[in-house]
Amino acid sequence: MMPRSAFWAPITASRFLSLQDVGGDDDFFSSDLNREEMEDKLGHIGKDGEEYGLNVLVAYSGDDEYVPEFVDKEQLVDKMCFAMNSQCSSSSVKVARPFMIPTGNHNLSKGEGDAERFVEAVGEMLSNLPKQSLPAEQ
Repeated sequence: MMPRSAFWAPITASRFLSLQDVGGDDDFFSSDLNREEMEDKLGHIGKDGEEYGLNVLVAYSGDDEYVPEFVDKEQLVDKMCFAMNSQCSSSSVKVARPFMIPTGNHNLSKGEGDAERFVEAVGEMLSNLPKQSLPAEQ
C-alpha cells in the first residue's frame, strides 16, 4: 500500500501508477490525452454501444475537487464523448452524450440539487431505451 500522504484513499502502488502515469492502464480520462489517444482508448464504446443498443451518459462535475483547476471540464467531457462516438457507423449516431453538473463536487454531496439532477438525467436516459422483453421462464 502507498502511504496515505500519497493519495486521498488507500491505494496500492500498482493502482496508483495505473491512474497517475501518463499512458497508464487506467489513464482513460486525463485532460492531457490528445484526441487520437482518447479515441484509441474510448472509441470502442460507440461501436459496441451501437451493436448492443447501449447509451452512455458522460456525467462530469464542474466543481470536482480531484480535478485540477486548470482543466477545462466542459471541453474534456466533450472530447470524451467525441472519442466514444468516433467509431459509430455515422456522424449522426451518438451513443455517448455529455452531462455537466456545473456546481457538482466529486460525489455530488455539496451542490444544491446536483444529485437530483444526476438521477433525473439517468432516469431520462433509461426511459428512452428501447423496451425489450425478458425471455420466458422455462
